[in-house]
Amino acid sequence: MRYLILLAGVAASALAQPWWEREPLRIIDLVTSLDRIDYLPPAEQAARKAAQLYNAEHLQAMMLPGGLDDRGFYFRSRLASRQNPDFLGQYLPEAKKRGIRVMVYVNVHWYTREFGEKHRDWLQIRENGEGVWDVYETGTDFCVNTPWREWVFDMLRDLCAYEIDGIFYDGPIYRPDTCYCRYCREKFRARYGRELPSKKERKGKAFEQLIEFQANSLLEFLRDSQKVIKGLRPEAALYMNGGLRSANWATARLNRVLVAEQDLLGAEGGFIYGDLTRTPLWKAGLTARLLETQAAGKPTVIFAAAAHKPWTFSLLPAPELKLLYADSIANGANVWMGITPYEFEQPEMEALVEMNRFVRDNAEYLHKARSEARLALVWSDVTANFYSGSEAHLIDVGKVPSRTEVGNVEAEFSGLADALVRAQVPFDVIDDVTLEREPLDRYRLIVLPNVACMSDRIASRLRDWVQGGGNLLATFETSLYDETGVARKDFALADLFGVKGAGRIAGPRRWDFVRPMTKDSLLEGLMRDFVPSPTYYVALENTGGRELLRFTEPLAGAYEGVPGLTNHPALVVREHGRGKVIYCAGDLGSTIQNFHFPEHRQLVENLVRELAPPPVRLENVPSSVEVVLRSQPEKRRLMLHLVNFTGDMTRPIRKILPLSDVRVSVAQEFAPQRVRTLMGRRQLPVRRDAAGRVTFVIPQLAEYEVVVLER
Repeated sequence: MRYLILLAGVAASALAQPWWEREPLRIIDLVTSLDRIDYLPPAEQAARKAAQLYNAEHLQAMMLPGGLDDRGFYFRSRLASRQNPDFLGQYLPEAKKRGIRVMVYVNVHWYTREFGEKHRDWLQIRENGEGVWDVYETGTDFCVNTPWREWVFDMLRDLCAYEIDGIFYDGPIYRPDTCYCRYCREKFRARYGRELPSKKERKGKAFEQLIEFQANSLLEFLRDSQKVIKGLRPEAALYMNGGLRSANWATARLNRVLVAEQDLLGAEGGFIYGDLTRTPLWKAGLTARLLETQAAGKPTVIFAAAAHKPWTFSLLPAPELKLLYADSIANGANVWMGITPYEFEQPEMEALVEMNRFVRDNAEYLHKARSEARLALVWSDVTANFYSGSEAHLIDVGKVPSRTEVGNVEAEFSGLADALVRAQVPFDVIDDVTLEREPLDRYRLIVLPNVACMSDRIASRLRDWVQGGGNLLATFETSLYDETGVARKDFALADLFGVKGAGRIAGPRRWDFVRPMTKDSLLEGLMRDFVPSPTYYVALENTGGRELLRFTEPLAGAYEGVPGLTNHPALVVREHGRGKVIYCAGDLGSTIQNFHFPEHRQLVENLVRELAPPPVRLENVPSSVEVVLRSQPEKRRLMLHLVNFTGDMTRPIRKILPLSDVRVSVAQEFAPQRVRTLMGRRQLPVRRDAAGRVTFVIPQLAEYEVVVLER
């Protein structure tokens, strides 16, 4: 009887959670809005989605060719200027019958030019006073501070008259040169007592206020949307297309601000564009790591497009689809797949069905697990927003280029992330907020990839953390600017780095070198006379650190003889309290991203092995296998996720090379009693090596495997 009562209590507790927190979500967005919403009868549409094992969706109930207007509603609405069939009303019971949660997709960032002409007072306005008329080349966009917001709220009221499960906002956003409408100008003047500053001068207090104002304007729009939705549908979710790992000043999508009024946090980490050889293999996983940091404990979603963007109807090969899915769930995110009807019947969909089935059948091992990483890589939103070497990715395929390629923030992060993944060390992606006010004690090593813009408070916290035993790796201009992008006279962390004289940038060094200055375990595998130099570096003077590498004199040409030494340190190590700091004066990450020098990757691997030894080690595998370690402490188990990107030596990947006899060893602190695989469905024999580490062998690894280690 007591057992039954306990079970009933657990069931009641689960039901008390919002529906979006009860299990992993397998979300589909069948993009019917570019052609015909009701291209299939409602029952047939719902049946096909259920057959592919999706349990939730972003339902398209509005037509969008050229943007949204008031003629494309396929639901009952007082706003509609043309009455279309009530597809939403017909579809909802069919979806519910098949266990599919329906969140209605609402586009709030793209409207037809004709509709914009009718509502010019709603338009986002550029600094030059002109309206925006080129969204996705064909449309316009409205501002959240105009009366347009009330039009949207009326639409929400109409949608919430139906038994929907939520609303997904595609948008809202600002544009990189908006919004200077009269509503924004008046609101900013009332709040800050000054005129709206220009977006052309992207540093200083004025620009900080502008970013804050626009992000808070989006937050207020979300807050008022929640009031409408929850007032009518308390069990309905609301979330939006969130900020990317980018300079989000251009859109105001600051996840740390906007998550407060969202029920989930999602971003397009699985949209891959253009020349895929320039796109990180692990883009989805890196985005998932950052979202988990920013989500305040709420569920996260990686939006993945089945198309090779920007070719909307060009389907990615099955291995690419499977890897996007695997890399997302491995790093704790739910998955959303955007698929057009033209792709929905293709054989590549079977790869997604397989992954949906895997998540459905193994939900207990994927749901509410936490990272066990002891290493953190920092993505600095502040640096991305204020630093000159930062580009902004927009909501479409366009970009606002960085003002200089020197110190490219994206390349510096991606290069070091690539080196860490290939070193097969579990790591988190944390941000400025983490550094400023969240616990850091579980990390043994924090990597700062040109975190150029840094507050005094963060510098002080890092100094204390290193004093207490933490280890730090920093590159290039880290801490040389304050949190608004204003240059300091020297690094805020100069005392930790053991250098001085920051200010002059040397480079580009197209064919130049650094030379080892001493023997050290950190230089294992690099003890040769000449090692390729980072492309740019900060010219400095050593003030007490141990110098491991030094820059050579620049050569006039690639064959201009043997270079002499400068007096500029390239790699300096310094003890501080119980911790250790390694400072690299060059743009190490960017150089790894661009040239993939093995010595640079070896250096990063050496640093990791010495300063934050990973609890899990792999043997007999290439560096293209990603390692993620997560846990469910209350269940006394670990989940080792292995994502195998070993395939064609180009992208998109058409075939993955399966790996055999993957040998794994686990540190004593995580030593399991039982080990089994979820994909392969095998119980694996466990042994101990001479060092006391638990070892086991995975017979075969295709694209993905999850190994459950139970204590």
